[in-house]
Amino acid sequence: MPTSDPPKDGFAACSRMLFGVTNRRPEFIRPGRRGDRGGTSEKRGRFRGFTVKQRKRARAFTLLELLVVMGIIVLLLAGLVPAVTSLSKSNGRKAAIASLLGGIEQARAEAIKSGQATYVVFPTFASGAQSTLDRYNYRSYAIFEDDAASPGNVKQLSGWKSFPTGVALRAAGTAALSNLADPGALTPPAAFSFAPDASAAPLKCFKFNSNGEIQAPAANVLLGVFEGYVANGGEVATTKDGSGNPSAVEYLMVSQFTGRAEPTASPTATP
Repeated sequence: MPTSDPPKDGFAACSRMLFGVTNRRPEFIRPGRRGDRGGTSEKRGRFRGFTVKQRKRARAFTLLELLVVMGIIVLLLAGLVPAVTSLSKSNGRKAAIASLLGGIEQARAEAIKSGQATYVVFPTFASGAQSTLDRYNYRSYAIFEDDAASPGNVKQLSGWKSFPTGVALRAAGTAALSNLADPGALTPPAAFSFAPDASAAPLKCFKFNSNGEIQAPAANVLLGVFEGYVANGGEVATTKDGSGNPSAVEYLMVSQFTGRAEPTASPTATP
């Protein structure tokens, strides 16, 4: 039966003339067969002349390459460990200062609220069990208050708050704890107890009056936190300057007249 459709070859010819369409079959990249690790003839050709052992050897690391990589890792770790240690100690100093700022403000606020004198007390032991010295000596503080129910006596308001490992309060210079008040020389004298070890002594303190001012000692109070520890009353610094003194120190000062504590970079204790 006659049809108006052009012959297929005529349609194809028209398509080629109008649109540039050809009858060429598209070329596809033959995917790699299972077992071909390379996946292309180019990669397969690379190992065509190799034996099985040679092919495995070409794909693996040599012992020398592994040793070189391990050496690089060791060098990187050797440079990283001191930086991490220094950062940890710096964080310890800052944490100790933050704890002191909070404790001092707590003692001041309590003195104003209760109308009773409060004390921030520090262990400066010359004797005691070694475990006590390691944990508390020049490394802790507690808050006490005059006991209104028992005049002449004090009561403890907080537990002994220890600082992070590796830092301690200064025992020398203008920020030494020895510059604080002796509890027995206060008016009236105060007797503080150290519950963890009754044989440990002595203690140092500073005192807030009911107005929130420093009553004793009669000056600004300067405290310093350094990297190291105190043994037999002497500082053993783990970070020193050229003269052997502690080089990494954080200071805070408590104003005599306002009772406010603030970090300071200048160790000046005069009013």
